[in-house]
Amino acid sequence: MKMHSFVDRLSLSVVKFTHKDAKWGRVNVLLPARVGRVPVIQSSKKALALSVAAAAELPKYFTSNEVRMVLCDSLRVKHYNAYFLCLFLWRTGCRISEALNVTVADLDLVNKVVRIHTLKRKNHVRFVPLQTEFIGEIAIWINQHHLERADKLFDIDRKTGYNWVAFACKNAFPGDERNHPHTFRHSFAVNCLTQGVPITTVQNWLGHADLGKTLIYTQLVASDTRVFMDNVRF
Repeated sequence: MKMHSFVDRLSLSVVKFTHKDAKWGRVNVLLPARVGRVPVIQSSKKALALSVAAAAELPKYFTSNEVRMVLCDSLRVKHYNAYFLCLFLWRTGCRISEALNVTVADLDLVNKVVRIHTLKRKNHVRFVPLQTEFIGEIAIWINQHHLERADKLFDIDRKTGYNWVAFACKNAFPGDERNHPHTFRHSFAVNCLTQGVPITTVQNWLGHADLGKTLIYTQLVASDTRVFMDNVRF
């Protein structure tokens, strides 16, 4: 079979929806019968989630190198509050509103984990692991601000938090529209996926009830697959 005819046949693949499929959320993808021995693929609701993810607007994020440019030594000296807030968002993937609700009691520095109350899910709590060097930075913050167990880690309002993040981002990238707290959440997700963290684990860390919301980040990872090939052994 010639290559162009193979591609033509694939391009004519049909996605068939039946009444029963629609009822149970299944999608049958039928490939032409003469394109080798390719079986009919019956995907689950995850396939539907993928379709939704592909159609959604892709979030803007920083690469790990760009985050390092934001969290530079000059920012740490110039505006340590902004530095630490951005660092916390980057290392935990939490929303700004969730970060502002974290108390010292939510931090288990011995077991290296932070408890985050997921504000978009009623009575839902998730736990995000913390790396050792970040724990050291948290300890510095707590000591500098003389915080007790019942104290919030950030005793500020949302507007102040937004201003701190905007200052830090504009300091590194003037005029860049990514100067938003949620950019660090997106960056956290993409960085974890490119490091090989299972998507369901990333889903749990982000507090997504719907896997489809996490799958959106796979579209960003798919745009640059070099990181995976670099780690492949032959």
